[in-house]
Formats: sequence, C-alpha cells, structure tokens
Amino acid sequence: MNNELVLAKYIRLSLDDSKSESMSIINQRALLDRHIANMDLSTATIIEFVDNGYSGTNYERPAIQELIELVRQGKVNCIIVKDMSRFGRNMIDTGYYLERIFPLYRVRFISVCDDYDSNDYIGDTGGMDVALKYLIHEQYSRDLSKKIKSAFLSRALRGERVSKNCAFGYMKVNKKLEIDESAAETVRLIFNLAYNGKCNEDICKQLYEEKRPTPGLYKKRKRNGGYIWQSSCIKNILKDEQYIGTYIAGKTRTRDIGSDITEVVDESEWIKIPDHHPAIIENDLFYAVQSRNVKKSKTISESKTNTSKGQCEDKNILKSKLICGSCMHVLKPNDRFTTYSCSYTRIAPDCDCYKFKVQSSEVEPYILQLIQKQVKTLNKQSSDLPLSELTSGEKIERLENTKRCIYEQFVLGSIDADEFKGEKHKIDVQLDHLKQIMQKSNEDSKIAIANESLLKIINGSGEIKILTRQLVDALIDKVYVYPDKSMKIIWKIPTMV
Repeated sequence: MNNELVLAKYIRLSLDDSKSESMSIINQRALLDRHIANMDLSTATIIEFVDNGYSGTNYERPAIQELIELVRQGKVNCIIVKDMSRFGRNMIDTGYYLERIFPLYRVRFISVCDDYDSNDYIGDTGGMDVALKYLIHEQYSRDLSKKIKSAFLSRALRGERVSKNCAFGYMKVNKKLEIDESAAETVRLIFNLAYNGKCNEDICKQLYEEKRPTPGLYKKRKRNGGYIWQSSCIKNILKDEQYIGTYIAGKTRTRDIGSDITEVVDESEWIKIPDHHPAIIENDLFYAVQSRNVKKSKTISESKTNTSKGQCEDKNILKSKLICGSCMHVLKPNDRFTTYSCSYTRIAPDCDCYKFKVQSSEVEPYILQLIQKQVKTLNKQSSDLPLSELTSGEKIERLENTKRCIYEQFVLGSIDADEFKGEKHKIDVQLDHLKQIMQKSNEDSKIAIANESLLKIINGSGEIKILTRQLVDALIDKVYVYPDKSMKIIWKIPTMV
C-alpha cells in the first residue's frame, strides 16, 4: 500500500426502493460527505460504493464484494457508512469483518449515526454496545421481513395486491384489474378457436397470419415484428383462471429472508378469489375448453408411455447444443434424433429459417472431425510445454500465502516494521518475475489444462473414434447451424477455435 490515504464511502439502499436512485441514497451521500468534511482528510482519495436495492441480511452484493476485495488487496484505509445496518444486518458476518478482517488489514471503520469509530477501540472489539447493535439490526431485519410478508399475505387474501405485470388482456388501473380491450380481443379469439377444435399449433398460425403481437411484445407497446406465437403460450392462456375473473396470488415465494431465490408453490396453496375482477371469458366457454384439453393431454400421454426416456437421452447426443443461427433458438430433434429442426419459426413462412432442418448425419461427423483435429493440435502443443512454466501458478499462490503470513506476524507484533518491509520486498520481486512468466506462457498453460481435461474424457487413449454425450457436454457450449448448413462451434475450452 502506498502512503496515500484511501477512504471508501459505502451506501446501501434496501430492496423496497430498488427501482431508482431515490432520495435515500442522496441523503446517505450528503450525510457521509458532511462527516468527511469535518475530518482532517484533505489529502485523502475518496471512492464510493453503492448497492441499490440489495438486502443487508447477506453479503452477496456487488459493491460490497468489490469493496472487500480492495480491502484484502490493501488498497483501502478507511470505510465510512451511515450506520452499521447499511453495511450489514447479519450479526455473525458483520462482526467477523469489524472484529477480524478490518483490524487485520488495519482498516478504520466509521459508522456515523452509531457514533462508532474503530480508532476509539484499538485493541478492543467495541464491547457489549457494539455487539448489541449487530443483534438489533439483524433482529430488526427479520422482524421487518416477517411483517412485510404478513402485510402482502393480508392484501392478497383480500384481493388487493395486484401486480403491475398482470395477465395478458388486463391492465392495472388505480390498483385494480381492468380489461385491456385490444389484448382481450386476442384472448377471446384464442378461446373460441380452441373451443371449435383448433389445436394450439393451428391457433399460433392464425395469430401469426393476422399479425397479432405476442404478450411479451404487446407489453412493450411495440407493433412491428414479434408475431411468432408458441404453443406453450397458448396452453398457459387457455388454463389461466384469471380470465373468468378469479384472483390468483401466491404462486411463488422467497426461499429465505433477504434471499433473491424464489420457489414455485403447489397450486393447492395458491390464493384464489372468484369474481374478483371483470371476466374476459364466460365460465361455460372456459370450462368447455378445459375439458377438451384434458382429453387431449390423456391421449398424448398414452402415446408416449412406450417410449423409454433413458434410451432417448442416450441417443440425444447434441441435446440443447444445436442453435439456429438465424433466430437463435434451440433446434428440436425428432423422435429418433435423426433430424433437428427450427420449431420456433414453423408458423412463419417469411422467416429465413422457416422449415429449416438439418440431419444429424450432417452435424455429428463434422463435430467429431473438428474435435479430433483439436485433440491432435493440443497434444502436439502441450508436448513442447516446459514443466516449470506450468507450476508458476502454484509458486505464486505459495508466495501470496507467505506474504499474508508475514503481514499477520507484523500485525500481531511478532516482527517489526523494517523486517516486514524487507521480507515483503523480497517476495514482491519474486512475484513480479513469476507473473511475467505467467503472462508470457498464459496460452500454453491453457493448452495444457485443456489437454489434461481431454485425456480424462478419452481415458488417456489420446484418440477419439466416436462422438458421445459426455464428450459433447465437456467440450462444446453451442453449435450454431445456419440455413445454408454452415456451422460455428463455441467451445468451452478457450484454446479450441
């Protein structure tokens, strides 16, 4: 670390205000700036980190991770926050940073509203007062989360919680669902076509021919392009009870407090309120369509009972790997995996990839040939690679650990400042030399690692005779296939081109 003082302002805004940079961020920034102005920091370099819309119950936040990484690199001298809850609401993790990490790297921590400055507690952790603050912030966050969930549930049970992203055919007006006639006309057409015996595929074709925008495109208020409907979208619309005026909520829930991970809730646990809003579809029509779809589903499921899923998986070597180079959607295989076709544009005659098909006999030999060529190249290149260069990374890691240990000894008082600087200088010289070697041999190292991975896959035989699912999954990310039958492979291994 150089002699320049680096002060980091950290600002966090909670999940509820993640839509924009609200006054809360501006107020936090103004408070920190006023406090910094009253400190003797005229020569300090001030940097700012902002997490807008992140919970304080965990440290999976981009700005805080960037700040902590700079601390570990010794590039920050002081951190200032509005209060400890802005830094974190998790008692154990917050205490770990304040009591272990920051003292280890000699980082001063200031919490303005808590009247806390770690310089006032040198050789101490802050005592019971600071520990209680950790606990209070964590319990407050948990209690607040429970209250918010309870409020959402109460509103949902009363039918008052209406999402802005409502079902296609509706719009949110004054916190209520109203019919959007332009989109509702398409919904009515879909139900009428289904009632008259049209399959989902035929409905998609008619909607495309009439140039009716898909739900995603309609919500963006665009009218040009995007008329390619998918059977899955039609299926979801036809079974959605919201179109008969039923309010539905609670389809998903957050897994843990402060987590962004959601999980799907079983339909038996959904909140449903009949006659909640104006219906687009009459009950008789809706349930008649449901009855027809149930019969179709039974027929389809019976026809698939004789198909062995395990055998299909073995034959589908290129599962989810082939991508249409025109529309960028996955090419779907036929039942025997002899042909892959672009099903996305199957209803769009004016698209370049309309009815585009490619035989597996055209794709698989080409991929196998390229893999064999890559293996030969990698084997040849890695055979000339010096062993000492391959171990430079391990040496760098060992030196970094040694450097960290020396710093810990200096912090604990086992060695003095002059001894620390001398040992650190020796290590830095060695590190610079090794990093130069690593930079020059970076590509060679990648080749060696790639070759090692390949040898494991082919059991060290050095030869590949057939294309397997394991081989494809290990080496290939995507294969773009274009209507002119040309192909482009995106490899998982950087050195394979």
